[in-house]
Amino acid sequence: MNDTAPHDLVVHGDIALPGGHVLRGGWMGITGGRIEQTSETPLVGRDTLHVSGNVVLPGFVDAHVHTRSYIDEGITATTRAASAGGTTTIIDMPFDKPARPVNTRERFEAKVADVNAEAVVDVALYATFPPEGDLGIIADLVDAGAAGFKVSTIEVDPVRFPRIPDGRFYEAFQEIAKTGRPVAAHQENQEIVFSQAEAFRARGDTAAIDHALSRPPVAEAEAAGRLLELAYWTGARLHMVHGTLPRTFDLIQWNRSQGVSATGETCLQYLLLTMDALRELGGRAKCNPPLRSQEAVEGLWAQLQDGSIDIVTSDHSPYPLHRKETPDIFDAFAGMPGAETLGPLLYSEGVASGRIDLARFLELIASGPADVFGLSRKGRLEPGADADFVVFDPDAEWTVDDDATHYAVGWTPFHGRPVRGRVVSTWLGGCCIYQDGHVTAQPGAGRFVRPTEERAPAKTVSDTGE
Repeated sequence: MNDTAPHDLVVHGDIALPGGHVLRGGWMGITGGRIEQTSETPLVGRDTLHVSGNVVLPGFVDAHVHTRSYIDEGITATTRAASAGGTTTIIDMPFDKPARPVNTRERFEAKVADVNAEAVVDVALYATFPPEGDLGIIADLVDAGAAGFKVSTIEVDPVRFPRIPDGRFYEAFQEIAKTGRPVAAHQENQEIVFSQAEAFRARGDTAAIDHALSRPPVAEAEAAGRLLELAYWTGARLHMVHGTLPRTFDLIQWNRSQGVSATGETCLQYLLLTMDALRELGGRAKCNPPLRSQEAVEGLWAQLQDGSIDIVTSDHSPYPLHRKETPDIFDAFAGMPGAETLGPLLYSEGVASGRIDLARFLELIASGPADVFGLSRKGRLEPGADADFVVFDPDAEWTVDDDATHYAVGWTPFHGRPVRGRVVSTWLGGCCIYQDGHVTAQPGAGRFVRPTEERAPAKTVSDTGE
């Protein structure tokens, strides 16, 4: 036996190390909420967790979440759902309702306090900035702990989620470049989208499928190219969110070859659903950018395999069904819940189906997002990292069920989908927060996390309500 002092917790089983190598029958020692060592030989712990038959994965990192797009969902419900899906860290978007974008230090610090009181998993935070005014706020928000800045080329709400004019982008990108933080953008050409929507409605073309048809691929690709040019000329580090088109990632790759610092993400729904889902599910399948063709879906999977796509996220943005199921699709709210299904479904459709290997899966959903946003203690099972991990049964077979989800809105676009691979338990800082279908932690178990800095001291078991 190892003759060092006992760890707080020792985990014994098949442990997925960085790079996707699985340490069969290995040991992981946890002390003070962090991983102290992994070993092929037995370790001593005050408590030991034996997980024979399962694999221990790093806690997933979901880098695109809207906890407050719907007031009744919020931080607690979203993070409870995330824990049930094996996600131990989310990065939350700044476009909070009611009309309170996180674009001042006061609002940012107030949200940090809310996270520390309400979250079940750890939370990093995006900030944003208004379409006009002093850009000194950017450095101030970085000092407060912002993991990045989210902006949009299309206006969703003039106060909460405004369009940033190109001239303002040019100035702001220069300021953000000085900080080293990524700037992430919703990429759609407003003139194309708005004029097409007006034309469709004037013709009476308001069926669910018309949402996708009225937002053509060129709207995304043009805006993506424009943002990449801005990044080229300003030196900003650009992260392209929710890409739906292979061409978007082709543009990112070409710009990388020209020296642009750029990364890109797609979302689970763009890998598993096509625009035909709008015909089947109606407004439940409405999201922006919209679902695309089968050809686009296949192209995205090919890019997952070849490394062109850096990460996969949920773009969790839940709304109650009465906001989704409207006679006119243009009246339906855009967005869908996804925090709970991200990890299990990507594993099922990716690893279990043979499309990607375990190493690529972990890059897309754990180490990749941690690297993009500077969360150095997240996404890997290695000494010094936070002891955030998932006990995962790779052979379990189950079916997604609306009634079994932990969302406040109570539905998922993946209801009825068969899945292979299931989260058995989720652990945050060495404490169990989810076990066999039940969230075991209380609000406040999670903490706000800053990029490239120390995690707050680990909570005790009693703090997490266990």
